[in-house]
Amino acid sequence: MADHSRKLQALVRSLNLLPYLRNHPGLTPMEAAEDLGMTPPELKDAVDRLFCSGVGRNTEDLIDLSFSYRDGIEIYNDQGLTQALRLTPTEAGALLLTLESLEAMPGLVDTAAVQSAAAKLRDIMDVKTAAIYDSLATTDPEESDVQAALAQAVDRRVQVHFTYWSRSSNRETERTVDPARIFIVDGEPYLVAWDAHAGKTGKGEHRTFRLDRMRDVQVLDTPASPHLRELDFDPAAPFGLDHTGMARLEIHQEFTWLAEQYDIRLGKDLGNGLIAATMPVGSESWFSRFALGQADRLRVVGPKKLVKVIAEHRERALSGYTQLPDT
Repeated sequence: MADHSRKLQALVRSLNLLPYLRNHPGLTPMEAAEDLGMTPPELKDAVDRLFCSGVGRNTEDLIDLSFSYRDGIEIYNDQGLTQALRLTPTEAGALLLTLESLEAMPGLVDTAAVQSAAAKLRDIMDVKTAAIYDSLATTDPEESDVQAALAQAVDRRVQVHFTYWSRSSNRETERTVDPARIFIVDGEPYLVAWDAHAGKTGKGEHRTFRLDRMRDVQVLDTPASPHLRELDFDPAAPFGLDHTGMARLEIHQEFTWLAEQYDIRLGKDLGNGLIAATMPVGSESWFSRFALGQADRLRVVGPKKLVKVIAEHRERALSGYTQLPDT
């Protein structure tokens, strides 16, 4: 994160050179560097970075300039980056909707900066345009408070306690976890946390919780150990579905609506009231619970290893009903 921040600052510093150089033609690199509080090598490094910057991927879309300690710096094509940005109504509206979405993410962004940027956009948009794009949406205050509390817990490295409703098992359980990070997918915020009692061995593993299924959230004073080094998190695939297997399913025709709620791809009609389907498997334990919870609506037919895992899970669950309590 620190390296990313340094690179971003370096790029911003380079881009800021363009309006300065346009407004101060004829300066030598020595004079410009002294004026900007930089050394000549730092100025040259910033200018060199501009050669790879532009508005597109093609050579003709890049900034074109020359740098010489003797002849100075001359800009041939600044790609319009020395002028104020002008947005079309559609672009401004899309940006405003994005900013409104960011306003509903306390703890993830600088809310004051987002609100300021959104207010500036509303000021420059005419009434008709604002009526189309500006929904002035508000989020559920309860969900917003939960997200803010969890973000605080992540920053303070303390545990949280809450009651969680599992959709696959349709039951609530109380959890005390060590929060690791918050992320958002399709507008829904999630918490990744270390659950010390989860996993096949009961020694703990990272679990993902959807915030709108959490209630009675309490931020504790107990120090948390989120096991960040063991967290394999990819922002592009936060649920880990990019490097997983694919389950083959047969879904009863009247329950194909499951494809609207889960990452299920429907296939051909098998002609016996069943529809072939596939579904990515990010976690065998989660998928096993999902399959057993939907056993009256679908069945897993492959691969064999996954079918075996589900069968073993089912046998362990059944044994809990048949075993006599210790006396």
